[in-house]
Amino acid sequence: MTFDPEVLDALPGYTLLSARPLSGGLSNRCWQLTLRYRQTRMQVEAVWRPDSDSSRVFGLSRVHEHHMLTRLAPTGLAPASLGLLGRETGDQEVPSETALTPAAKPAGLLVAWVPGREADPQFSDTALMSLLGRIHRQPAPDWRLDVRAKAEHYWQYIHPQDKSPSLQQLYHRFQAAAPRAWFADTCCHHDLGRYNIIIQPDGSERVIDWEYAGAGDPSLDLALTLNANGIVDDPQRTRAIQDYCHARGERDVARWQQAVSAWQPWCDFLALLWFYAGANLWQTPSYRTTAEQLLVQLSAKKQSDPQN
Repeated sequence: MTFDPEVLDALPGYTLLSARPLSGGLSNRCWQLTLRYRQTRMQVEAVWRPDSDSSRVFGLSRVHEHHMLTRLAPTGLAPASLGLLGRETGDQEVPSETALTPAAKPAGLLVAWVPGREADPQFSDTALMSLLGRIHRQPAPDWRLDVRAKAEHYWQYIHPQDKSPSLQQLYHRFQAAAPRAWFADTCCHHDLGRYNIIIQPDGSERVIDWEYAGAGDPSLDLALTLNANGIVDDPQRTRAIQDYCHARGERDVARWQQAVSAWQPWCDFLALLWFYAGANLWQTPSYRTTAEQLLVQLSAKKQSDPQN
């Protein structure tokens, strides 16, 4: 993994002091940069989030991410966007199922580095649900996550050899179902694992990696958040949903529990396609293994209708 020096051409106001690859990200291969702003000579810590093969495979738009960070700037929930650079290609389609169209020049998003530590289990489920509630109280953006459209996008990047009859049958079964709209759209993060929460030196929390964010049904985002944090079994899951409803001032807890249960097959289905697409992108055997396990689980639940 090497840093593209042509990125410097898109940063004419900065001098690059160092570049370090960041580990841990699944959808991206990002870099922590130490820069010097030439005008003031001040040193700046930033994250370079490139528009790359992975952002195109997973349907990630740096333009949307930039707009999201900009609109959240007054809230303190997210890091600051330092600028959208180069040519945005994240929303473009590809000509075939497996081909990737490289960007003509380096493009991506420069984001302020957030100092602190990654949240761990000491950041309680109650605190997690309160943070999710804060996000959902923000105005919904102009773009939204549609699960069937997202599944269709992932499907383009799954290798034809992985499209077994059982996977094709499952795909068409889900795509033929129209998910129920349980609640009005809110601002959603769609990947609020503790790995994307930074506890800052003053003890406050800040959320990073807004690349999947958009408008959406908050109960879907709640289901995704529970899954991302391994909150999958009762009574922990039930308590977390109750904590979320308390944070949002929602009284009909039973309806939220029902909605989360209804979204669970869609969460597993999107994860299944994501891992197959990732296996094709990075040739990572563990991704294909995870995808195959999810395929077996979902195929065994044929009686579970994804039509909510």
